[in-house]
Amino acid sequence: MNLLTKFFRRICRALAKIVFPSSLRVFFLRLAGVNIGRDVAINEGFTIACDVGHEENLLIEDRVAVGPGTTFILTSDPNYSRLNNFKSIYSFIDIKGKIELKHDSWIGAGAIIIPNVTIGEFSVVGAGSVVTKDVPPYTVVAGVPARNIKYLDKCEGDLT
Repeated sequence: MNLLTKFFRRICRALAKIVFPSSLRVFFLRLAGVNIGRDVAINEGFTIACDVGHEENLLIEDRVAVGPGTTFILTSDPNYSRLNNFKSIYSFIDIKGKIELKHDSWIGAGAIIIPNVTIGEFSVVGAGSVVTKDVPPYTVVAGVPARNIKYLDKCEGDLT
């Protein structure tokens, strides 16, 4: 990826954090490389924590709602710390991965989702939760770390 493309993506991500309404935020995130479906609502304060060029590792399918102040971590490392010398021994020191939000899921305000997590369709992530593992479809999770607290009965909802 060339320097101009990286700069463009960084600008689009910065604009996505400050623009209003949600549709304009989604527009700039798409320009930054995030894969976003139809009828998605992303509230203010949305943060993608990743190195430029990894934005495409975030997949947001149709009709997903993302609450304010949420953080999606796609890459993380200790930057200039000498901890980097341990990367070859401890895999948790250099984090990279994908996040998938399946259709009709809802991410509550202030939630944090770490890499290599899939949020299943029709699932709810409670406000302030830290999601460290996959959330099955039709499941409500909450807490730090997020745990299953309820299952939705798909027969009860009108999903037509």
